[in-house]
Amino acid sequence: MKHFLALAALALAFSTVQSRADPYAAAAPGLVEPLGEERQIASQVIGIIDKVLVEENDAVAANQPIAIIVNGEQAARVAATRAQLAEAQAQLEKLLNGARPEERREAKALLEQLDAELQLAQLDYDRKKPLRASGAASQAALDQSSSALGSLKMRRTAMAERVAVIEAGARVEDIAAARAVVERLKAETTFAEAQLEKFTIRSPIAGTLLRRQRNAGEAVTNIDPTPIAIVGDLSRLRVRAEVDETDIGRIAVGQRVEVTADAYPGKKFGGTVARIAQRLGAKAVQTGRPSEKVDMKVLQAMIDLDPEVRLPVGLRIDVGFVAPQAARR
Repeated sequence: MKHFLALAALALAFSTVQSRADPYAAAAPGLVEPLGEERQIASQVIGIIDKVLVEENDAVAANQPIAIIVNGEQAARVAATRAQLAEAQAQLEKLLNGARPEERREAKALLEQLDAELQLAQLDYDRKKPLRASGAASQAALDQSSSALGSLKMRRTAMAERVAVIEAGARVEDIAAARAVVERLKAETTFAEAQLEKFTIRSPIAGTLLRRQRNAGEAVTNIDPTPIAIVGDLSRLRVRAEVDETDIGRIAVGQRVEVTADAYPGKKFGGTVARIAQRLGAKAVQTGRPSEKVDMKVLQAMIDLDPEVRLPVGLRIDVGFVAPQAARR
């Protein structure tokens, strides 16, 4: 019994020394990601790629065009709606401005001319009427003079109404109808332009084109969105680590970590825990090691790598969460 207790005490002492020598409170596998995660760019329309404007590893700005989808038909719709809008705006402007000064002067001159002709016709009729009564003029001559007088009176009335309309300007309801047409065509033009814009595939962020997945001539669809490229912000790298549920009590936001990778033997890269998830989930990062447990629950931790660290995106790495006492040393 004494021998057993001695062995237990020795084992406890050894484990205590070993834990003190271990600088890591916990360890976890992870993957290198760009800041803000990778962004997969897909098409919003069905069509054929006309051209791809960037290559892999190219730097791209936010909202920069990445690819163009064949858009001749939609471009024609935009041109048609713009033309209709311009015509409607011209009609409205014409109603608002009324007749031109030249049209006003012309209408008044015609009215004055008709007044003069009407005066002459009235004089002719007044002269022939007593002559007919005395038998000096025929009935036909009087009828002809009366007809000409009546015709001029009607023409003069019509011209006077035309002058009144020109002077009064457009009716309120006509202007309202013209404005409604302009607003409708503005909306149609805006919609057509928005649809045309969807044929230009743009980068949602500033970053680097990590992968080009489609080429000119290939078909794309928005039903099951077709990925065209992947973009990421490489100005700062992050690691998405998967911490075993038995170790989650040993990690904290702000904790320092050391990152190692099989691709860089003997090298360690520093970082800091930036965020810890609040929900456990299934394991996604597979190391391929024989001792790996694949059915365990894990908690994701986002780690900001130090600014000078440059690693390939998607690289599988191992994360050691530095124990507080090791950090103090």
